[in-house]
Amino acid sequence: ETTARQLVTELIDNGVVTPVPGKRVFVHEPSGTAFDSSTQLAVFHQGWTAAHNADKEGE
Repeated sequence: ETTARQLVTELIDNGVVTPVPGKRVFVHEPSGTAFDSSTQLAVFHQGWTAAHNADKEGE
């Protein structure tokens, strides 16, 4: 959980994730997917990044 929060904070700082004011929701900007859990967001982002990088390597 702590590692997930650290990753989400880093993603927010880098503009990859946007917190929704007044709600406990995070939006993963590259995919447009919303999450109410930092753990779910962190796991999703790791998978999304792996898939995105695999697509780049396949080009």
